[in-house]
Amino acid sequence: MSVDNKFKKLSDIDHVLQRPGMYIGSIKPHTANKWIIEDGKMIQKEITYNPGFLKIFDEIVTNSVDESKRKGSKLNTVKVDINRDTNLISIWDNGGIPVVKHKEHKEWIPEMIFSNLKAGSNFDDTEERSWAGTNGVGSTLTNIYSTQFTISTCDGKNHLNQVFSDNMRKRTPAKVKPSTKAHTEISYITDLVRFGLTNIDDAHFSMIEKRVYDIAACNPLLKVYFNGKLINIKSFEDYIKLYVGEYFYEAKKDKTWSIGIALSQNGFQQVSFVNTTDTYDGGTHVDYVMNQIISSLREFFAKKHKVDIKPSELKNHMFLFLDATVINPSFSSQTKEKLITEVKEFGTTFEISAKLVQSILKSEIVNSILDWIEQKKNAEENKLQRDLNKKLGKIKVEKLIDAKGKDRWKYSIGLFEGDSAISAFRKYRDPQTMGAFALKGKFVNVSEMTNQKLVLNDEVVNLMAAVGLKLGQAVDLRNLRYGRILFYVDADVDGNSIAGLLLNFFYKYWPDMFDRRMIYKVETPIVVAVPKAKTKKKTLFYSQTEYNEWAAKNDLKLFEIKYKKGLAALVDDEYQDIINNPRMTLISKDEMSENSLDIWFGKSSDLRKTELLK
Repeated sequence: MSVDNKFKKLSDIDHVLQRPGMYIGSIKPHTANKWIIEDGKMIQKEITYNPGFLKIFDEIVTNSVDESKRKGSKLNTVKVDINRDTNLISIWDNGGIPVVKHKEHKEWIPEMIFSNLKAGSNFDDTEERSWAGTNGVGSTLTNIYSTQFTISTCDGKNHLNQVFSDNMRKRTPAKVKPSTKAHTEISYITDLVRFGLTNIDDAHFSMIEKRVYDIAACNPLLKVYFNGKLINIKSFEDYIKLYVGEYFYEAKKDKTWSIGIALSQNGFQQVSFVNTTDTYDGGTHVDYVMNQIISSLREFFAKKHKVDIKPSELKNHMFLFLDATVINPSFSSQTKEKLITEVKEFGTTFEISAKLVQSILKSEIVNSILDWIEQKKNAEENKLQRDLNKKLGKIKVEKLIDAKGKDRWKYSIGLFEGDSAISAFRKYRDPQTMGAFALKGKFVNVSEMTNQKLVLNDEVVNLMAAVGLKLGQAVDLRNLRYGRILFYVDADVDGNSIAGLLLNFFYKYWPDMFDRRMIYKVETPIVVAVPKAKTKKKTLFYSQTEYNEWAAKNDLKLFEIKYKKGLAALVDDEYQDIINNPRMTLISKDEMSENSLDIWFGKSSDLRKTELLK
């Protein structure tokens, strides 16, 4: 490579387009559970979205919000419209940008701030800013990532209109004419190709809509419209009601801090904002509030229940809603997902009241923590169990033929009855998505087994490690090594017994596996009819009844009938068929019950005798 090719000097536009991560974050699709508004409520839904696409919208709409907060501003209305037929996004407000030429730069002010990466009104660091803008690059980034970007603004004296295109490389001359109105409207068509999109799909439309609700919630004095509809949120408390029914709310009189606390069933959750910016990764403002709450809770549990609970463990039971005002905020990056301003630099303060603490102490949050304490106490009584769960991920599993792919929870593992049954598996499996584990024989009956004995059983430990299961913990898709478990057992009494013992094991410790449709039994042939005429295909039968019905209708002299005593008796094409085209039966939770498992695998032989005599 020549020196000239190795060392390059990019224009501002080319640098922004080639290195989006520095400016607008990722422009690749992300899939995650995100909050969206649906039927008047916030719900979490797994969607695939492009963070950069959403960021360039946010850069424009926060300009309007920031302007409304400036001293003397009359801006009190923001309207967001999305035309999904043309992919045009428009943000209108009733504030105007000065339509004058900058004396030094000889450029119209609107043109200057929307087409230069280092231009704006946020560079006076002696000014106490309670808005989001900091670096003077945001709106220009939107212009660069647009095929068309239009400025229309009136300052009460003059109206300016100007159109940019081709990622801000082209522009029309600014058209200026007298006008007594006041407004600013920025409309743009995103360069969708750069975001891997062809149109503004449902996911991105929903996330923009949710963001408009955020703005209304954090700015109750603003009238905020979305596609012509007024967002009817009069306070941050109204916004919290979209998420949860029961909560505790507190706000400072000047509304610089507003918080809500609710019970979380899914670990710590937070929906937080700083100066209207959505800090979905939290930050120092979240820690500031939570530390106060947790300090009071720790004191309560230490005094009343004689237990010392770690802050992170208490935090896991709470859902925090927070709208904070921070003067001259600093964020972890240009995308502003996390506040990093130190508490002493906030410029505002907030203290949790004793009344709010008392409300929390009398709530389901405390009951949830007490339930958790009891569960933890029970878990701690079994040190072997805890040690095992720590070691499971490091165990080299015996008798395992492992899959090689990365999306582990999508893959299947077959549980085979013995080494001979698994012998030909490698030959026919998809090595990326299929794994197999050889059982030593009859599986252990865990019905009356203590955890101390269970963790000493090597086969149980190896099976747990192979699947990615943790004793005493619900199934976690993030830790699973396989998302489907297939029983490959012989179609006889012993095979059915092994299958029953495996079901008993999984149901006792991880009943949610059946809710997740993870357990299947693979039917294996017991009889094969091989036609003597080589031009015809063999027929496989999976039950004696199925074979008998066929035999009554066919001339058996034309076939060689082979009875299969087990998987090891299958020839290559038969074995290949049960691996690549298995006939499977889903074992659902409806088919399982503690009562029936207790009959067949519990202590009492009388229950089994009674069932057999029916």
